[in-house]
Amino acid sequence: MSVFGSNLAVTACSLLIGIILSRILGAAGYGLYSSIIVVPLLVIGFTQLGIRRATMYHLAAKKLPENSIVSAVFILLLITSLLSILITGLIFLFSESRNADPIILTLIMIAVPFVLCNVFAGGIFLGKHEILRANILNAGPTILNLIFVIFFVWVLRLSVRGAFIALFLGNICMFFFVFVFIRKSYNITWKYHERIMKSMVRLGIVFALSIFIMQLNYRVDILLLKKYSTLEQIGLYSLAVQIAEQLWHVPYAIETIVLTRSAAATDEQASNRTVASIMRVSFLISIFFGGIVYLVVPYLIPLIFGSEFAKSVPMIRGILPGVLLLVVFRILNSRLAGMCKPQVAIYSFIPALIINLLLNILWIPRFGGMGAVWATNASYGAGCAIFLFAYAWKVKMSVIEIFRFRKSDFYFFRNIKNKIKWKAQT
Repeated sequence: MSVFGSNLAVTACSLLIGIILSRILGAAGYGLYSSIIVVPLLVIGFTQLGIRRATMYHLAAKKLPENSIVSAVFILLLITSLLSILITGLIFLFSESRNADPIILTLIMIAVPFVLCNVFAGGIFLGKHEILRANILNAGPTILNLIFVIFFVWVLRLSVRGAFIALFLGNICMFFFVFVFIRKSYNITWKYHERIMKSMVRLGIVFALSIFIMQLNYRVDILLLKKYSTLEQIGLYSLAVQIAEQLWHVPYAIETIVLTRSAAATDEQASNRTVASIMRVSFLISIFFGGIVYLVVPYLIPLIFGSEFAKSVPMIRGILPGVLLLVVFRILNSRLAGMCKPQVAIYSFIPALIINLLLNILWIPRFGGMGAVWATNASYGAGCAIFLFAYAWKVKMSVIEIFRFRKSDFYFFRNIKNKIKWKAQT
């Protein structure tokens, strides 16, 4: 619940950032911002080598010395930062983005190590179950980004450049928070911890490939829209995805906790039943909020973002089924990740990625952003179906058993109610 609360803060701030950027930059300007930022996001998703999740797993499993794990993480941070900067720079150099504002490109390159540091530190905090610090690190960059966007984009009117300055400063400020807490809590040495680093990289690469394939499934639409459509369509589609993906905050809150708990689990079957129960309840909650989104977006989008973005309403409504399916995947996949089996997601979503690419190439030139929506739903549906049967086989449960609701699924809400009553009485 506390992680979910921090995610709600992220949602609120992200929404306000989206409102400011879309209102001031317009659809084309917002599309330009989205088309540039997608490159470092994809690169970081791959070059972080899955170290965040590998760190969570190793710290939660408590099989290796903590100081050595954290020291190895920071050595890997230096390596992955250099790799990320190099790959991002090469992509910018040989793509249309080379013609973008050089100040924007420079800010992105400098910000990459700080973004990676915040990502890795989140793995340390969650692996140690330091939920408060993890929540601060989760919400902090977005809150700071909002503050700086208000100043640089709204007040100073620095347009797209101001949006990237805000993003840069938000991550720099959170880096100092990380530095202070890590330095106080751990004795970091720059010794080459060969055994630990090899263990983390071996596991992390599988995590990284899984994350990268999922990131491609999430973002390849924007790259292909840039090639086959207009900046306006990118802006409309980006807003639609941003709104719809807010439904993922429930699984985001759950998956990090499930992963660390799974790494330390002793009763595998009990853990499997618990995760299935969590998934069923989370899916119901997501459907409920998805229904609310479906009903209110025709009224709220023009009111909040401006009439120019009313064209994104069919895209938001259209992409909801695919986004809801991913709720099931994200929670169940966190269980397999905690069991050290992230490769199942890779096998499941490589076919989905191929479907996504082919359908985007086929539909985007004819239908623009709506073509990307249909391609996304098809690929998410295919990937989730493959994954679900693979998951059922791995945990030795039938698909029917995974989805069969039980009265005990809802005991959590009764316990929350009793806890609130108890606090009120005391």
